[in-house]
Order: sequence, then structure tokens, then C-alpha cells
Amino acid sequence: MSNEFIILDGDSLTLNDIIEVTRFRNAVKIGKEGRERIKKARSIIEEKLAKNEIIYGVSTGFGKLENKIISPSEREKLQTNLIKSHSIGFGPYLPDEVVLGALVIELNSFCRGGSGIRIELAEMLEKLINNRIIPLVPSIGSLGASGDLSPLAYIARILIGEGEAKFEDKIFKGSEILAKIGLSPIELSAKEGLSLINGTHVLTSFAVHTVYDGINVLKNSVLSVGLTLEAFDGNVQAFSSFIMNLRPHKGQKEFAKALLDILEGSDLLSKQPKRIQDPYSIRCSPQVHGAILDAIIYCKNLVEIEINSTTDNPLIDLENSEVASGGNFHGEPIGLSMDYLGIAMTELGNISERRVNLLLDSSISDLPPFLSEQPGLNSGLMILQYADTAISAENKVLASPASIDNTSVSANQEDHVSMGLTASKKTYKIVNNVSKMIAVEIYTACQALGFNETRTISNGLNKVYSFIRETIPPLKEDRFFDTEVNWIGEQIYNRKLIQMIEQETGKLLGDLE
Repeated sequence: MSNEFIILDGDSLTLNDIIEVTRFRNAVKIGKEGRERIKKARSIIEEKLAKNEIIYGVSTGFGKLENKIISPSEREKLQTNLIKSHSIGFGPYLPDEVVLGALVIELNSFCRGGSGIRIELAEMLEKLINNRIIPLVPSIGSLGASGDLSPLAYIARILIGEGEAKFEDKIFKGSEILAKIGLSPIELSAKEGLSLINGTHVLTSFAVHTVYDGINVLKNSVLSVGLTLEAFDGNVQAFSSFIMNLRPHKGQKEFAKALLDILEGSDLLSKQPKRIQDPYSIRCSPQVHGAILDAIIYCKNLVEIEINSTTDNPLIDLENSEVASGGNFHGEPIGLSMDYLGIAMTELGNISERRVNLLLDSSISDLPPFLSEQPGLNSGLMILQYADTAISAENKVLASPASIDNTSVSANQEDHVSMGLTASKKTYKIVNNVSKMIAVEIYTACQALGFNETRTISNGLNKVYSFIRETIPPLKEDRFFDTEVNWIGEQIYNRKLIQMIEQETGKLLGDLE
């Protein structure tokens, strides 16, 4: 574990902060201001309970049962019953990083002071995070309103010593895992069970990782387009600032600039173009990739609002010492944005596959068929494009919006839901798929470059090409190359390739991080 702490105050958590915890093992710490807010909110709840005031989910039942009054002696049982009854889900378990990210987002939400939990419960969550306890959470069960009830209940039941969780890659029962980190099961007090499960933390954690990886994949697409341009002997006039300024979308301009930056030193920038116009998948790459960049920026800004929000119900007004019911648990903002991002990233994969097709089609590229030195005896990269197209087909199914769906639940009390977890889950998968498609394009472009090694390519791209060639030799005859393509995918995921380019060019696509 890192010695650095991400301070949680409810206001300043960033997307990168969460990734630092989930992937790079940083720890979190409840900040002074967050601690004070949690304590103040709890005191308001306890004052109202002492006066026997009616508060939804504290002294009443839940959902359609809101009119059922709960006696003071049964209020704590009510909170535990809530965790038990809502712990129902199906399917494979959620990814570890998503569950851990949800815990961070939930604790940060509590630091805003709108929920009314005890500081002891917040400290317990802090310890779970810092010991990297991963509750086993089924992936199907949330409608994204009222928040992620089912998956958050699976997380919460670890706190009461139930369920199962992962610790140091082994699975233990809830009570066992708490004992291993020096904790005892907690008896939930009024409001706490409801606060633990009534939020958008899981679907938002998916969104955090999806946006983070989407930024990385889009940056690597600058590299893949650049390599394809070099291999295809493309016409760079289409990326001129003159053309971009006549249609000044920010993303379009940024992407065109990034392309020209990584091509610095290439003879493409100085020689007469081979073609008057390249096919759309090359010529229109700033327009397409730039629109995707705009989509990612929009989604990133929205997600960073959500991770610094309180999304349970009811909520405590610290200034006026009031408790009010609302609908902040509704996942529509994230659901819509993830559907949008899913469509955008699917398009990134689609246009990348078209460039792979160009390089393999000798009638267009003037390169050997399927980039094989002995076509016929060898199939070259023919089937690589088949696999690429199969990914594209899967993405097109996944890109169908989830947020336009609705099923009324809780006897029509909860009559509109967001399906936000479904939207976030499928876009998380789309981004992972597109990362593989960009790896396919880079692999293909490197093979194509081997047929014209006399020309000068840019310094940055040559650095990447040489790095890849240290591990992957040119394809002279058919061989097993699936592990080679996956190796490039690993270099995309760990940011190795883009770091090499940015050492030459500086940050690409603006300050996305």
C-alpha cells in the first residue's frame, strides 16, 4: 500500500483519485471537514429521533411501505432487515476495482454530511477500503433508482458480519474478514442501513473506470491513426488548421493538432500527397475522433460531479437542521451519459476497423494482399480483421441504450428507474473491447510499415514502431500471432505506448487527466 492518502472531504474527489486507490493501491483518509460534517448530521438525526419525529426510512417503512410507522424499539432492526431483504442479485461478481471504487465514492458521499450515519460506520468503511476488502457482489440486480440497492446491500452486509468478501485474493465470510482486520460486526443504527444502500455508487464506479480507460484508448487512437497514415502514405492536408478553424469544434481541432504533433519529422508533412483525398476513415478521423473526445470530456465532467454528491434519501440539511426526502438516488445523469459514451466508443472501434480494412485491401492500399509477403500460401492478417469485425458487432449490440428502458417497481411508488447500472456495465465492456481494436490497428499498421522502410516516419512514431519490433518481428509467413496482438493491448492498458509518444510531443488532446 502507498503511504500517500487521498483525503475525502465530500467536495474534491477526482476521477484520478479513485483510480489511484483501485489500481495503484493508495489509501484514503476521512478529512477533518468531512469528519465534522458526518458528526453534525448524525447529531441532527439523533435529536429528531429523541423528539419521535417521523422520518422516512428511519421511523417508517421503505418504498410503498412508507406509511408504516416503526416503533422506537424496532428502528435498529429495521435497518438490518433492509440489508437482508435487499441482498438479492444474480450473475457473475462485479470487478474488484468497481466494488472498491464504489466504497470510496460512498464514503466520500457521507463526508458531505447529508446522510446521517455515525462516524464509527464511516471509519469502518475507511478501514475496509485501506485493507482492500472486496465484497462479492452479483452484477445483476440494480435498476439505478433508488440507487444501486441490491449491489450496495451486498457490500453493506459485510459490515454486519454477513456475506462474503475477498481479502488478499482469498474469500472469507463477513465475520471472518472483519476479524482479520481487527473489526467486529456493527449493529446498524437508525438511518444507517438506508444510507448504505440508497446511492448511485456502484454505477458511478463503473463510470469512473470507463471514462478513465476511454481517455486512454482515445489517446492511443491518435497513435493508431498516425501509424496508419504513415503506412497508407496518407494525405495530411485534411488536418490543416485552416480546415479545422472553418468548423471549430473543440474536439475536432484538438485531434487534428494531436495528429500533426505526432507526425512531426515525417516526410508526409513535406512531400506531395499520393492521393488527392483519402477514404473517410482516415480523412475524417478528426471529425469522428474529435466528436468522441467531446463526448468523453462531457462525461468526465458529469462523473466528477457525481462522485462529489450525496445520492441517498432522505437527506440532512446541516444549515437548517432539517431532513427532507428527494430523489438524488436516481441514476439518470450517469445512465444517459454512459449510453452516450457507449455509442461514442463504439464508433471509435468502427472507424478503426475500417482503417484496418484499408491496409489489408491491396486494391486501395497498394500494399501486398493482407500484408503477406507470399499471399496464397499465407493468409497474412486476413482473419485478424474478422476478429476485429466480430468485436465491432458485439459493441453495436452493447451500444443499444439502456436508459430509455423503464419498469415500474415497488407497487408503482418507484415508477421510473434509470437502468444506470446496466448502461455503465455495458459501456465498461465496450471500452475494453475498443482497446483491443486499437491494438489490432497498431499491429496491422506496424506490419504495413515494414513494406516501406525507406521512407522517413516521425520521430515519435518511429520510437513506438522500434519498441514494438523489439518484441514482435515482422510477419514473414503465417504464425500464431494472437499473443502478439494481446501484448500490444497490454501496452495500451499500461499506457506505455502513449507515454513514449508524449515524451516527444507533450500531452496529447489537452489536459484530459
